[in-house]
This record gives sequence, structure tokens and C-alpha cells, in this order.
Amino acid sequence: MTRQVRVPSIARTTAATSVALAALCALIGIGDAASVLFGGAVSIANLHLIRIVVSRLMTADATGPRLSQVVTIKFLILLALLAVAFGRLPIDAASFLAGTATLVVAVVLEALLLGEPSREGGDEAGEANIRG
Repeated sequence: MTRQVRVPSIARTTAATSVALAALCALIGIGDAASVLFGGAVSIANLHLIRIVVSRLMTADATGPRLSQVVTIKFLILLALLAVAFGRLPIDAASFLAGTATLVVAVVLEALLLGEPSREGGDEAGEANIRG
């Protein structure tokens, strides 16, 4: 069955899995719950930024060089902000990475279990319809 996967639902599922993982970290005393939450928040923010960049670049006047410039600038800004955050805040790198990984878990959950069943006939391979 084909499922519709939407960015807002992926963001909600990422937030929920980040909170659950942070609670588990706090409960069993392994890792840093705040770093897990920060990693999840960065993933959600990056997902929304990618959505905005891609939707703006899908216009008729967007060209190849412009696409690469915008994506490169977005990546460099994100990297700079993360470098500043890691330098100034007490962030546990492993917990942060676990928090960012909740995005992958959310995408898989949405595609396999949580996404709305598609009313459209998807392709024969059964790939998920990804909607913004």
C-alpha cells in the first residue's frame, strides 16, 4: 500500500521521538537529554529549511548554478551555527547525533506505519508519495 508522507507529519513524529528518547536518556541516566532535544530541533529546522529551499528552487527561473549556490550557502550557515553551538554550549556529541537520528526514524515510521494511505494509485514499485 502506498502512503503519503508529508513534511509537517515528519516534523511532528521527529519531535515526538526526540522527546521520547530524551525522556529515556533522563530515566536511565545515559546520555544528555538536552543534547538529544537539541539534535531533534536542529533536524526539524533543517528539514523545514530544505523544504523552503527546494520549493523556491523548483520555480521556472531556477537554474543549476543557482541551486548549487543556495544549497551550499544553507549548508555553510548550518555548519557555522552548529560550530558556534558546540563551542559555547555544553552539548554531548553522541546524544546530539542520537537526536538528529530521530529524523530518520520518523521518516521510516511515517512511510511504513503512520502516513495516510494514498488515494492515488502510486507507481508499481509501491514508493511513498512525498508531499510538502
